Amino acid sequence: MIVDVHYHLIPVLPEEIAEHVVGDAIRAARIMGKSIDRETIIKKALERWPDPTGEKLIASMEKSGIDFTCICAVDNADNELLTPELAQTQNKIIADIAQRYPDRTMALAGVDPRRPTAPDMLRQCFEEFGMKGLKYHPDHGYDPAGPESAKLLEIVQRQGGILLTHTGPLAPPSRCKFADPMLLADLAVNFPELKVIAAHMGQINWRPWAALATHQPNLYGDLAMWDIFAFGHYELFCRELRNLIDYAGVSKVLLGTDGPVFSIIEPTKNWIQLIKDLPTKAPAGIKFTEAEVTAILGGNAATLLRLD
Repeated sequence: MIVDVHYHLIPVLPEEIAEHVVGDAIRAARIMGKSIDRETIIKKALERWPDPTGEKLIASMEKSGIDFTCICAVDNADNELLTPELAQTQNKIIADIAQRYPDRTMALAGVDPRRPTAPDMLRQCFEEFGMKGLKYHPDHGYDPAGPESAKLLEIVQRQGGILLTHTGPLAPPSRCKFADPMLLADLAVNFPELKVIAAHMGQINWRPWAALATHQPNLYGDLAMWDIFAFGHYELFCRELRNLIDYAGVSKVLLGTDGPVFSIIEPTKNWIQLIKDLPTKAPAGIKFTEAEVTAILGGNAATLLRLD
């Protein structure tokens, strides 16, 4: 079984938003050594990212061989155009897609804890929309373990849900200090039953995540955005992944794609194949086993998400 725990379902995509978001894709292309002009990437994004029915997602999963996907929304209270009402509309659309494909998808709500109505919004997402977890982007400017967040995490823990929270540096206007993996340390104390996936595992700053994951039984991490360096600097990727697994244990590592953002640069199926090929293609002196690959691609996530 192959499970993607980190996919951004984008119901609609205004062109001005696409022009901003493609910055990540352009950076990825540069690291991968690909020459793609900005206008071409924007055109691809406008064609491939908007997916109000989930049909593009399912088609992509079939093409890539993915059996199950966690689809998520993102909320940002600093964005004046993204009102609470619009954020809930986005959550409802994503929840409806998950209800349409219950054997293939699970929906995570996007709710910014800084909103005064955030607890009510999240309760509605769980109780009325049928969503199964929460997606955070604390780099928007909030502490993922702070008092405002605690009000939401109480709900997620009580519902037996999942928290998928961004970790690792991003370009401005991201406030990267709030994406430090060490900010997740208190969650294991204050919410011991809460299952947490640190998106990206801090990326280049993965060691703090690994240090926590070694001691916190419910802290996991995903490989979203690691494909950029896997295709651009393969030996570095293999060395870092091997070290990470040796520190934290393979059971804590999950497949993530951050789709559909980077699939316009490198198809998701190629990312999955690269991981499958690690036991035979990793550089000399770096070894991966078939069992490790099976666990990363879906075995760990299937256990965490109780897909069995």
